[in-house]
Amino acid sequence: MRYGYLLLFLFLGVATLAQDADLDQKYQQAQEYINAFQFEKAQRLLNECYIKDEDNLDYILKLAYCNFQSGRYPDAKLFYREALKLDSLNTVAISSLGSIFERELNYQAAYDQYQRLIEIDTTNSYYFKKNGFTALRLGRPLVSIAYFLKAHELNSNDVEAIDQLSSIYLAIDQLEYAKKMIFKGLSIDPNNIKLRYNKARLAQKNKDYPTVIYNIQRAMVQGDTSDYYQMMLGVAYLQTDSLDQAIFHLNEIINRKKDNEYTHHYLGLAYRDKGETEKSVEHFEQAIEQGLSPKMATFQADLASIHSENNQYKSAYDHYQKAYEYSGEAEYLFQTARSADQYYKDKNIALRYYQKYLKTKDKKFRQYTLDRIKQLKEIIHFQKK
Repeated sequence: MRYGYLLLFLFLGVATLAQDADLDQKYQQAQEYINAFQFEKAQRLLNECYIKDEDNLDYILKLAYCNFQSGRYPDAKLFYREALKLDSLNTVAISSLGSIFERELNYQAAYDQYQRLIEIDTTNSYYFKKNGFTALRLGRPLVSIAYFLKAHELNSNDVEAIDQLSSIYLAIDQLEYAKKMIFKGLSIDPNNIKLRYNKARLAQKNKDYPTVIYNIQRAMVQGDTSDYYQMMLGVAYLQTDSLDQAIFHLNEIINRKKDNEYTHHYLGLAYRDKGETEKSVEHFEQAIEQGLSPKMATFQADLASIHSENNQYKSAYDHYQKAYEYSGEAEYLFQTARSADQYYKDKNIALRYYQKYLKTKDKKFRQYTLDRIKQLKEIIHFQKK
């Protein structure tokens, strides 16, 4: 009888070892599928393992990961929470939950998860950086700066944290801090495209257009073509009177069908400075046609100035009038008066606009306007006789 029990125990032991070997083999095969990005195949094997051993943390985490990578976020969250029941301080589960919430655009929930990571380990720069990103997405730039600064303190060579700090400093016009971060980042990674663009933004704010050109060109040489920064490049060439280069880069944006009212406005300015009036007018008109921006008054005024230079005073009058309607700026009211003065034989029209201009607080053209009103009243008086 004792011999029979011994055989039974031996059999059960062998069966358990065989089962463990089978599970281990399936788990290893699942890992190979994961490494090959075949998450569905991996999940099928991991499900078999999990059914046999529901408290195995490795199985649970891998099942969560496969669901995460397959876009099944509810199932992924379920398994990650199951993992946290077994190990409440499991940083893989906490970080992954944060990542899922980010993808779901639930930034507050992501922020809460990353806060848990910092509570677990206050020396990990990655955790502070993740909190920096989520704080930024929650619209808390000052909080974000604090997290990125801590990440930078813990890992001074983290170029991503440096880039984020420089971007935020630029956005809030803390230019000296931005400059410090940009130069530090570029000393670590001279070809970093984001930092090159940030240096271009800094230079643009300082009206240092040659530096804008240099840094955007450094980024573009690496194969990056950003519509926003190519526009900035075109404008920088325009500011340095490199008109052909400005026109080339602005036309590149149009060729990609990424143009907007600003593209055409700057092209209008470039062609105007080249003396190509017809093309200048064409692009100013396209800027107005596409325009929905607060700069519509500028678009109208620039087109008006072209017509005025070509003695087309009626068109100039119409566009200056629209520029004033969009902005309410006194200068456009004065230019409307001048255009009316140059075009209409009936000087009462110009007189009304000049008088309206005098009621504004603008003093730039005040003396000219007073003198001209006096002259117009005399002209009108003699016209009546």
